[in-house]
Amino acid sequence: MIKKKGIQFLLTGILFFVMTGHLFAQTDSVAAIIGRIRSIQTATPFDTASFVKSVDAITTVRLIEKDITALHELASGFDKGADLDMDLYIRGAIMESISRSDFSRAIDYGKQLLLACENNKGPNREILRTTILKDLRTPYRSSNRLREGFLFYNDLLAKSIVIGDKQTAITCHFVLVGFYRTIGLYDVAIYHMKKALALTDTTEKPKPSFLTLSSGSWGMYTWTAFTGLLSDCYLLKGDFENAILYSSQALAATLRYKSAAPLAINQLMRLTSAYAELNKPDSAEYYLNMAIKRNVLTDDDIPRHGIFMQVWSLFYLKKGKPEMAEPILMDCLKLIREKKLITITPSGVVAPDYYLSLVKIAQGQFKDAISFLKLDLERVNGLRDNMLRDYKLLAETYDKIGDQQKAKESYARYVSLQDSLLADQSRYRMLNFEAEEQMVAKEKSISQLQTDNKINRILWWFSLGIVLLVIILASLIYQRYRIKRKANSALEKTLTELKSTQSQLIQSEKMASLGELTAGIAHEIQNPLNFVNNFSELNAELVDELQHELKTGNTEEALAISNDIKDNEQKINHHGKRADAIVKGMLQHSSSGSGKKEPTDINKLADEYLRLAYHGLRAKDKSFNAAMVTDFDASIGMVNIIPQDMGRVILNLITNAFYAVNAPQPPKGGVSYEPTVWVSTKKMGDKVFISVKDNGSGIPTPILDKIFQPFFTTKPTGQGTGLGLSLSYDIVKAHGGELTVETKQEKGSIFVIQIPAK
Repeated sequence: MIKKKGIQFLLTGILFFVMTGHLFAQTDSVAAIIGRIRSIQTATPFDTASFVKSVDAITTVRLIEKDITALHELASGFDKGADLDMDLYIRGAIMESISRSDFSRAIDYGKQLLLACENNKGPNREILRTTILKDLRTPYRSSNRLREGFLFYNDLLAKSIVIGDKQTAITCHFVLVGFYRTIGLYDVAIYHMKKALALTDTTEKPKPSFLTLSSGSWGMYTWTAFTGLLSDCYLLKGDFENAILYSSQALAATLRYKSAAPLAINQLMRLTSAYAELNKPDSAEYYLNMAIKRNVLTDDDIPRHGIFMQVWSLFYLKKGKPEMAEPILMDCLKLIREKKLITITPSGVVAPDYYLSLVKIAQGQFKDAISFLKLDLERVNGLRDNMLRDYKLLAETYDKIGDQQKAKESYARYVSLQDSLLADQSRYRMLNFEAEEQMVAKEKSISQLQTDNKINRILWWFSLGIVLLVIILASLIYQRYRIKRKANSALEKTLTELKSTQSQLIQSEKMASLGELTAGIAHEIQNPLNFVNNFSELNAELVDELQHELKTGNTEEALAISNDIKDNEQKINHHGKRADAIVKGMLQHSSSGSGKKEPTDINKLADEYLRLAYHGLRAKDKSFNAAMVTDFDASIGMVNIIPQDMGRVILNLITNAFYAVNAPQPPKGGVSYEPTVWVSTKKMGDKVFISVKDNGSGIPTPILDKIFQPFFTTKPTGQGTGLGLSLSYDIVKAHGGELTVETKQEKGSIFVIQIPAK
């Protein structure tokens, strides 16, 4: 159990640091900071630690225009020709301070700093540039210029991949994780987090620097931080099992590597939250106790304490003890007021009012809960995920006190906000797809350019060889007039050498192609092999620890270590199978055929793709609506097909039908037009028929014979490729069936798939 005295001690400690930190902030000013930096500038030797601490103090002050001007003048005094390290470090602190009050100005200021980094020749150029890129994410994420931020970082990511700038690529993936988390696209955030992890070199050591920025910026520290953030993405998504998996990996790293030790508290908080959400109070309490012991209080970590208290209160709420959660949350509110904590901190969103509303609801004090929810909505304004949960809970709470009008208003706001979020998710998901397409295109372009250069070099040398050989041949022919036998022998020898040279050139080209193929295979397999190697090394270390614990008789710790070894062995097995799957996939690529036939429920397949097509069109066009009528023959049973291919055919036909009924139609027979799509199945003898019918305007007779031709389409430019029906026709033929169409002008069309029942 968590002891009450321990709670009181920790809360008292937090408030002590809050008050002393607040008094320090009161006495500090821009003039005082400038004075300290100037005294450091003229001192001998130069006190790097004091310089960094004084510059970092700039970020805590709200700057006015004259302050910024004075700080710019101070920064310029550190310039040493092309060495702008200290100048840019001071300006980076100015940007961070500006971002607290004026997001748009902070963005423009940060972009100017990045341009200045290009001209910097100082030893800390890359460290400063990476730090500015990371800090610039906050104003982008908090402003109405988020789309611009997506475009900026995606473009920079594509360029960094082409030129092989790994550090910038890692930073861009990391920033995009935060962007996609902000709009609730957790799957895409997870994708970028895994990309960043794959690029991270765990063996890389911190580079020497006069700045503290370099400490923990490479190697295992980065891997541990990124693994923890991956866990956080799964936590937000509601995938608590994966959140526990990755937090446990990150926690294990913090216990083994001293450089990653400061990150342990973050993993413990995530594990506490995940186990609490899974209603596993014993596990949650175990990690919470560990977090309390490790939560060392420093003024720099005050934002993390706010998040920690929220996690602590969540534990008590899940345990059914709201009276224990309430004092912790009230102290969290005091922390916010005293330290003027912003809502979005590096450790997460500080929003204790929401958790206090949960406390009040548990206590049956619904009006107080409503008050806290309103306060939370003011605090998290703009953070739609948090606002969604607030409005939903607000509607439910109003309903409990019988205020149906306000419950309806709150729910309406919830629905409106959810629609806005879904629209943004659709738009930014497409933006991510387009960015990926651009990166792939650029990678292909650079690869093609490299291949062309190789071919050109080979052709140049080959041409030169031919020219030299022609000269030699001309010389030999000239000698023929003088000495026939000798000349004939020499000519025959030269021709043999020519053939040998040509064979060598051909063999050289084959080996170059083989080398490129081998490099591609190695690249595909390297990632799972890295995991196998890393976990094997970890197991070797764990075995040493296990033997040590067994010798000392500490069986409990030995059992815990053996569980870690077992988990790692499972991961080794998993990634070994993954490498095996990659090899099998490449073998399948080289073999003929597009898939394997398997028994499939045609009715279920057709119904699934009907809903998929309808909701897909609804996502693009909210105004689209159509009736859907199904008539499935239950006697069909299972049919042996390639489900992916046949699903593609059905989806294409249904999408075309919805497109046909979506066009404006005049009233038919004096009755208002109702767009309708019918999907039916029927078994007749040894054949199965799948029909897709619409009541659109039909297909004009002159083009009826062309609809199955490749690249023929009636859709406007940019809305269709003309390959859908052609590919569908080929897929049905490959199944031993037929695809036919019947149409009547102004009455609609019906497409019929006929395939063997067995």
